[in-house]
Amino acid sequence: MSRWSPASRINNVQPPVIRMGGQRARDLALEGIDVIDLGPSSPHYVTPKHIIDAGVQALHDGHTNHAPSLGIPEFRTAIAEKLSSINHIQADPGRDVMVVPGSQQGLYYAVNAYVGQGDEVLLVEPVWGSFRQQIELAEATPISVSLSAEEEYHLSYEALDACATERTKLLIFNNPQNPTGRVYTRAELENVARVAQERDLLVLCDETYEYFVYDSNEHISLATLPGMKERTITSFTFNKSYGMSGWRLGCMVAPGELLDPMSRVQEYTASFVPPFTQIAGVAALRGPQDHIQQWRDECRDLRLQVAAMFNALPGVHCPITEGTTFLFPRFPGGEASTELAERLLNEALVTVTPGSGFGDSGEGHLRVSLMRSPVDRVLEGVERITKVLRG
Repeated sequence: MSRWSPASRINNVQPPVIRMGGQRARDLALEGIDVIDLGPSSPHYVTPKHIIDAGVQALHDGHTNHAPSLGIPEFRTAIAEKLSSINHIQADPGRDVMVVPGSQQGLYYAVNAYVGQGDEVLLVEPVWGSFRQQIELAEATPISVSLSAEEEYHLSYEALDACATERTKLLIFNNPQNPTGRVYTRAELENVARVAQERDLLVLCDETYEYFVYDSNEHISLATLPGMKERTITSFTFNKSYGMSGWRLGCMVAPGELLDPMSRVQEYTASFVPPFTQIAGVAALRGPQDHIQQWRDECRDLRLQVAAMFNALPGVHCPITEGTTFLFPRFPGGEASTELAERLLNEALVTVTPGSGFGDSGEGHLRVSLMRSPVDRVLEGVERITKVLRG
């Protein structure tokens, strides 16, 4: 073995499932073949103009140098205002808000700062694949709390508590949930809070899809429950609600003493988020919000149409999601989700995400993104899929 072999922890890290088929799709597109992308979660929308204008003006105004590691004061203040009015979280902008270069980086900071060898981390599964890989990079042990499609992915106290041990230090989940689209009820969040307090766990809660909630469902931030603010790190992002995936902008919210170890990780990695990006973030939070309602309404209606198309197929079960920008249909037969996704790319020329990438309980499913392509392209892509599956 070469003395330049990667560190052993790298061997446990798998390629991102959302990238599966991506290179093949790009190769086909370069050949002029029409491939429809229903895979990754980042929306096809361009960042609203007023946000772009603010970022460009900030560049012209000279905001091109270093920024404080936690973020510029104006942006952290704008975030605190939003947290108070939308999430009902009271945060001191000077100590309880940390600006990060994308939510994935912020989540990595939290995992890296708090767990290591010998620690166990509970993952509510099906689970966004990056969580498991980040835990592996920290050399901690991921423990799956497997939820059942038959029980509509209900999150119970018993399921959580049965997986916790004396070595459990952290619990990670997201709400609304990627990939199932569940929006957890207050009772389910109280189950999380009960386990966290009884077991003295830190909780990392990813609320990326907070604005994409439908019908009578309500998004509740876990940190607002009694006894949870002091033990919860909440992640928010500008990717989905403001079309800013390429800007790499997110924030972590927690009591200052919890953010301090994370800020030390940031200081020696990314260092800070570019100030012009943060100024664009201020414009996002304080500027017009009309596009959010428009995008949400579009996705709300589209999920009904797409679910109906899938449910018309024999043996396919596609629940109508309560939130997020996906559907997570279950397919019959013994075909592995990776094989099915590859077949759909080759035969239907559509990219989707295999359910196995979200853990063992995601096998037999595909995640279908509703915002990755325009509405007409999404519908065309699903029509192509249904034709292939009908044979």
